Amino acid sequence: MRIFYYCYGSAHSSVVAAAIHLGRLPSRRLPTISEICSLPDFDRTSEQMLGMIHYKGKDEWGNRVYTVGLGSKPDVACRTLQSMIHLLGDPEEFRFYNALHCLKLSGKVGGALSRRYGLRSIGRPLAAWGIRRSYFLLVALVEAVKMELRVASRDHSG
Repeated sequence: MRIFYYCYGSAHSSVVAAAIHLGRLPSRRLPTISEICSLPDFDRTSEQMLGMIHYKGKDEWGNRVYTVGLGSKPDVACRTLQSMIHLLGDPEEFRFYNALHCLKLSGKVGGALSRRYGLRSIGRPLAAWGIRRSYFLLVALVEAVKMELRVASRDHSG
């Protein structure tokens, strides 16, 4: 299975969701701002990287985990990707999860200040603070994804 967490720019909520999924950030406690900011790809993608897929690693079941920024029309982009996947292979093998909807306004504003307007000294810490405010919503998303994966693997194993 290939798991894709997506958000606007693949810089904040999707990166944190993937890190939680892969055990790089805790799921039972709130990480520090420093832990969030120290993720190698947190707040580091550019506008030119929208639509590019970033491999993050394999989870405990061998599923490949990715992030992708789908810009301002994620529903359209997801439908396009799913249509292409349907033409090229097994659509059940690819799962897309919106991490942006978990983020509260402060995280979105921080991300925009940092990435869109280049005000990194203000935007990055605000984005990380906003991630902390939304953190357990991201944990809940990841837990729901993992539950879905467990059910799917049981269904395929007979």
